[in-house]
Amino acid sequence: MNSKYFNHISQLYRGSSDFRVRTLQNGCEVNIVSLDTMCSDQKISQYIIEPLVCVEAHSLADIVKHISCGVIVRQSISFEQVLSDFTNGFALVFIDGEDTCLCVDTRIETGRAVTEPPTSLVMRGPREGFVEDVKVNMTLLRKRLKTPSFKTVQLNVGRYTDTLVYVCYISDIADVEVVEKIVQRISAIDIDGVLDSSYLSRYLDPRRTALFYRVGVTEKPDVAVAKMLEGRVAVVVDGSPMVLTLPYLFVEDLQSPGDYHESGLVTSVSRLLRFISVLASVLLPAVYVCLQKYNYQIIPLKFLITILQSTQSIPFSPLSEMLMVVIIFDILREANLRMPTAVGMSLSLVGAIVLGDAAVKAGLLSAPAVMVGALSGIGLYTMPENTLLLSLLRLAFTFVGGVMGLLGVLLGLLVLLAYMCSVDSFGTPYLAPYAPNVEGDRQDAVLARSINRTVERPESIPNKNKTRKK
Repeated sequence: MNSKYFNHISQLYRGSSDFRVRTLQNGCEVNIVSLDTMCSDQKISQYIIEPLVCVEAHSLADIVKHISCGVIVRQSISFEQVLSDFTNGFALVFIDGEDTCLCVDTRIETGRAVTEPPTSLVMRGPREGFVEDVKVNMTLLRKRLKTPSFKTVQLNVGRYTDTLVYVCYISDIADVEVVEKIVQRISAIDIDGVLDSSYLSRYLDPRRTALFYRVGVTEKPDVAVAKMLEGRVAVVVDGSPMVLTLPYLFVEDLQSPGDYHESGLVTSVSRLLRFISVLASVLLPAVYVCLQKYNYQIIPLKFLITILQSTQSIPFSPLSEMLMVVIIFDILREANLRMPTAVGMSLSLVGAIVLGDAAVKAGLLSAPAVMVGALSGIGLYTMPENTLLLSLLRLAFTFVGGVMGLLGVLLGLLVLLAYMCSVDSFGTPYLAPYAPNVEGDRQDAVLARSINRTVERPESIPNKNKTRKK
């Protein structure tokens, strides 16, 4: 076998225990090259070997005539394409005397079934979720967007992983400049490997800070399609069940997949509760420390007496006590996330009940501080995607409140809001439609209108077709 492609492949994979070469004498020498860990022996036998043992083949054209239908077969164009197909589970068919080869799809079908994603549970609505197979994920999107306007751009990222990435958008809606920017940024990535979509999010948001994410993430196909119908772009990465969506707004954190299957009134109340819960979770410990340390005259007398009776034997200052409570709850959360399910449940009960009760009885922590810390910790999960971010903000505001009082908390809020107003995502202001004020986009922000009253697409998201409903 003197094919340059065959010799090059054999040289590259020399020493690999799963590299296989099958040789057939069928009018001429035919070599079938495959990776045992990526290719199905049954498919190789069914699609390649069985059709060839009964007939003579003198060229690649003869082989194509006899290979079974129902399988992807393509003749090589370049060695880069041959190597890409080979590493993705294609078997290569070489015939003596020809430099090119045939690439036959013999990939092993692996991966979990399509199930409801654990991070986006809904009472009503679709329950399908993305999986780690990019082909299945693209099928889930195509099933919902039965239109030729649904376009995809295929890219490969990673010098060693050669990860398949699809940039998806609706050509009649999405802004061309945004699509081109996203494709350019992904194409410019030069990294050893991409194992998850989170790798790409770092490059799609080059000015990313430690506080806010400017790249959306979803595990539900219906959510990704809904965002594309508003003009956003979806990025699907092979090996990851998380699909990225761009541009991204802060109000999306308050939205839930189940909101669009309820009435506008119910959805508005739910989102208001989420917003109040998050605000209280971040500021409640700081306000408690401020009132206890500096502004105790604001507290009602009966409640003040209760606090004084609970804290008179505590050896720590209000700031130290609250920081200790918040940090303990954060440690319990992190430990619970990394423990097996059965052990994690026991750990939560021990940490929340036994340790809390023991600390109060031992006089190390006061009951009001434990209650405030627990309420604050529970409220963080109304925005589960930003739990760690909100926890950091809670610690920062608690420290500022303990040092500077209520004035410090208000100044901290002003600084945070000023920074958030300066952030944008591919030309879209992060706090839109409130900063800047976009009146029409408020129909699906914190307060929500019914779907039948939503006539136009959001102006905050760049798009070239404003009309959603005629």
